[in-house]
Amino acid sequence: MLQVRNLVYSIAGRSILDGVDWSIGSQARYALVGANGAGKTTLLRVICGEIQPQKGSINRPRGYVIGYLPQEEVNIEDGSVLESALKGKKEAVILGEKIRDLHVQLENSGINRVQLLRELGECEERYQALKGYSLESETERVLSGLGFKEKEFYRPLSEMSGGWRMRAYLGRLLLQEPDLLLLDEPSNHLDLPSLEWLEKYLVQFSGSIIIVSHDRFFIDSITSEIYEIDKGSLNRYKGHYKFFLDQKREKERLHKKKWEEQQAEIRRQKEFIARNRVRKDRAAQVQSRMKFLEKMELIDPPEIQSEIDFELSVDVQSFKEVLALDHLGFSYGETQVLKGITASITRGDRAALIGVNGAGKTTLTRLITGKLQPQKGSLCLGGKTTVGLYVQHQLEMLNPNSSIYDEVLSTTPETRVPQVRNVLGLFRFRGDDVFKKIGVLSGGEKARVSLAKILLSSSNFLVMDEPTTHLDLMSLEALEQALGRYDGTMLLISHDRYFLDKLVNRVWELKDGRIVEYLGNYSDYLEKKEKESAGLNKEEKAEREKKKLPKGRRSKEQKRIEAQARQAVSGERKRLSREAEHWENEIDRLESEIRDIESNLASPGTYKNSNKVVDLQKNHARLKKNLEEAYKEWERSRLDLEELLESIEDTKNI
Repeated sequence: MLQVRNLVYSIAGRSILDGVDWSIGSQARYALVGANGAGKTTLLRVICGEIQPQKGSINRPRGYVIGYLPQEEVNIEDGSVLESALKGKKEAVILGEKIRDLHVQLENSGINRVQLLRELGECEERYQALKGYSLESETERVLSGLGFKEKEFYRPLSEMSGGWRMRAYLGRLLLQEPDLLLLDEPSNHLDLPSLEWLEKYLVQFSGSIIIVSHDRFFIDSITSEIYEIDKGSLNRYKGHYKFFLDQKREKERLHKKKWEEQQAEIRRQKEFIARNRVRKDRAAQVQSRMKFLEKMELIDPPEIQSEIDFELSVDVQSFKEVLALDHLGFSYGETQVLKGITASITRGDRAALIGVNGAGKTTLTRLITGKLQPQKGSLCLGGKTTVGLYVQHQLEMLNPNSSIYDEVLSTTPETRVPQVRNVLGLFRFRGDDVFKKIGVLSGGEKARVSLAKILLSSSNFLVMDEPTTHLDLMSLEALEQALGRYDGTMLLISHDRYFLDKLVNRVWELKDGRIVEYLGNYSDYLEKKEKESAGLNKEEKAEREKKKLPKGRRSKEQKRIEAQARQAVSGERKRLSREAEHWENEIDRLESEIRDIESNLASPGTYKNSNKVVDLQKNHARLKKNLEEAYKEWERSRLDLEELLESIEDTKNI
């Protein structure tokens, strides 16, 4: 268990972390959220030892290993992709080299063979414990999952982009199997297929995980608790993201109510003081109430919530058909990116365009906006269609000398000028903030300015390429509110599946140069893909079984054997199912008790009673041991059940 105690960190006099306590147990699955600049990255850097706190301590067991994936690109030494990833298993790599060297010595040595054989045996035993014999195949599996093709395993990292270098570094961390894995916005470097692979990998990961991510789908898939950094404090919320939002809103509602009640009390006391200040018979009461006000601990005013209270309607509606692609083709040299695409979008559609990196998504958006011309087939925009494009490089096209307000106003049609302040407020630019210069803004703030500009434009067809990158969760919700009220047509490219789920009504999957359309949101798309995959697997299995069986109908003897097998295993299958369910319930109970104890150990007040601390630690150790046994029993019962079910299949094929 890693213990964070009373952590304090400030930058230029501004408190980032103010007395943070955190207990990170084994196999923990935590999401760390908060507004941009709240201190999420700072906390991760302190935990991994990259920076030192001004106060407080971090206690971790001897030999405790932490792996940290930062947001920004890290400096990775030269070498191939495979060599870089293998450094996650440095001890195994060194042992492998030593084993090879010992084999060479044995072949060439006539003496000291006993000593060499003893040393070789020790090395091979340790190498096996480190899974060294399957190391290269496991490394290739991880790299493939992260999107690398086999031919790229031996490609020098120096030839690759920053995003791919970060993928290689992530592969190294996964192979390292640290006790604690810290991931700071991992989805920034991944496309959807590799992100979905990472989710499945992390579900089976044996260590603890802390994730900073604006991808709420990713958060819900991996984590069981959410910690929010707010004004230097760390607040815990059990459950998934939606539950966190509900709890947070209720907390904010209660805070606002208490603040309003306190403000009403302050006004009442001040009115009494003003009325009775000159009355001698009330002098004592006046003094008493003045002292009461002086000693009152003021509640911080509630934050202004970003709520959309205006319509983002288009000025001119497009014709019904907004976009028509007819056998559209495009190539870069000999590489054919788009291969005869035929598809269309009608007015009011909200389509998601998805596909792996390099599938041609950006090429298609550039064709739609006229920056590229079709080489084959045609692309037609419908009558009165005006395209508004959002791409990440637009952030660099903002005028650094303009104020936020002037920059947005410069592209806003006259009819929408009254809405400028409302839209800026939605993206948390309020009061004098709107007069800040673009040049001093962070990447996230520039993204919010660019989004405000496109939302206020007169476009009735929005094409948006990764609009959620650089946004914190509050800004994401503001964007979702705005786009949810937009009555034009949209084509969205995003790896934020929660974002897509809330907004789109169809999915375009771009694969092998062609588009396959799925009606519904992203979850509907996933469900249909799973059914397609299950159908294909079922067909493949049936075909394999068909090849195994002799031609013609089954004999009576075969049918009798099958019936006997089913009857024989029916009771055993029920028994094993009940047994597995029992151990699942036992695991849930033990994990709940362990979390409660860890919560107590995380509280500074617990340590005032040393006997209580000792009891809690003993109970924690006992429960952890019981949990290990429960997992073993559950795994045994599940394996027995699987073997039994396999035996049924074998009996069918007799």
